[in-house]
Amino acid sequence: MTPRGDVVVVGVGARIATGLSALSAAMSVRARKSFVRESRFVDRGGEPIALATVSSIGDDVVGRDRFVALAAPALAEAAAPWSRRFAPRGQAPPPLPVLLALPAEVDPLDPRGGRLLAAVAERSGAAIDLARSRVVSQGRAAGVFAIEQAAARLAAGDDEAVLVGGVDSHFDPDRLEELDRARRLHGPGAENGFIPGEGAAFVLLASRRRSGTDPRHASVVGVGTEHEPRPFGAAEPCHALGMTLAAKRAIAPAGAARIGWALTDVVGERHRVDEWLYASGRIQSSLAEDLHHDAPLMVTGDLGAASLPLLVVLACVGWQTECAPSDLAILAAHSDGAERGAVLLAREVHG
Repeated sequence: MTPRGDVVVVGVGARIATGLSALSAAMSVRARKSFVRESRFVDRGGEPIALATVSSIGDDVVGRDRFVALAAPALAEAAAPWSRRFAPRGQAPPPLPVLLALPAEVDPLDPRGGRLLAAVAERSGAAIDLARSRVVSQGRAAGVFAIEQAAARLAAGDDEAVLVGGVDSHFDPDRLEELDRARRLHGPGAENGFIPGEGAAFVLLASRRRSGTDPRHASVVGVGTEHEPRPFGAAEPCHALGMTLAAKRAIAPAGAARIGWALTDVVGERHRVDEWLYASGRIQSSLAEDLHHDAPLMVTGDLGAASLPLLVVLACVGWQTECAPSDLAILAAHSDGAERGAVLLAREVHG
């Protein structure tokens, strides 16, 4: 029997290079449709850097404005079920708190992300409780930390529902220059390079007992976060101790259930591939023999802090459209720093 969690996903939204909604993003990833184009940025050799970017956002839109353009539509899509719940009563929906995953680099002019959150709220048109909203600036694994915080809020009864999402963009000359210097950009001179991308994804989380009649896409069975003692770049080799502990915490509530689907943020960098292989090997007894492993960022480009929320969206749409390989999925994310996180999701079966 598939385990269930007390926190359920009742809304999803996404925007990536190949899809401007949760459904179109998921179907494009399933079809392995990639959209990579040369940018106006050049590498050290003077060659254009290829990026997977949202073509409807102009190249003149940069920085915070680009984050807003990516995040606002995805947030509005995920929040739509909340508005629909109150529409029949003729009531305005109560404002929702947002936990927003961002890159580890914090804007020095907006250290707490208040301006970004306010701009996203205004652009989206959704009712957002800015006083109770927070940014989680912990890189690619930030989405797991945000889900963990949201689950704690819902369990304590502090909120009826919480929007959790992430937004990131590599359309930034400083970030690209740093990646190019470290030979991490995909190209002839980079053995382990990845394609930089951009995107945003959001999920609306609610406690099971307070989710009302909203369709439940999935439930959060377990969440695990940890810090890797030897991340990439450390003096000693990484043995995936952080990812192993995070994964074990996430799957512990499932007991003897076998997990048939893994969605990870693995890209072309060998150290990230190896880290997941080490960790998955240590939880092998909880994985089905025919485990299906998806690495969507190989198609979308690296989405940074938006990666984990997008993985949640992809799992939910996979179940919604009856094309998922298993009713139980483990999601894993590895930040460039020490942060590691895993989430165990279960399909919600409606009678």
